[in-house]
Amino acid sequence: MTRGRHPIRALEKADTIAKPRGIVQYYERGPGMLADFSITIPPCHAPVKIKRMRYIKCTLQWLEREAHAEIAGLKMFPSSREISRELWICSPEYAWRFFRVCDTGLVELGRDGMPLLQKSPAPRPGTATPAAKPVAVSPPAQDDSPSP
Repeated sequence: MTRGRHPIRALEKADTIAKPRGIVQYYERGPGMLADFSITIPPCHAPVKIKRMRYIKCTLQWLEREAHAEIAGLKMFPSSREISRELWICSPEYAWRFFRVCDTGLVELGRDGMPLLQKSPAPRPGTATPAAKPVAVSPPAQDDSPSP
């Protein structure tokens, strides 16, 4: 069960993020509410739960502990490629982070609902890596002195 009042202002701010993604349908508030609203586009349905948090700069493990009830509620929706169960967290200043709730954990999303690329030293797919410059190799120096 969540504590505190319903995040009305956060829902208003979330509306400006959700509407460009598709049709937004709000759920009626009440006990046992699993999601605040859903976003629907032809290939995907995304039930979304908003959680206000004091700190949004956190690790996935910390977020899983802090938002355990919200994640458990979202896991009541079936898991499939066509259903994206999403947890949106916002700070008191209405800075946002977005996560997809998968069966094995959380995946961070961008505002468009697409997964963010993990920070990695490997090059991103589709980006060209600079070609290696050819290195001039000189032949080994020959010694003209007579051998003993």
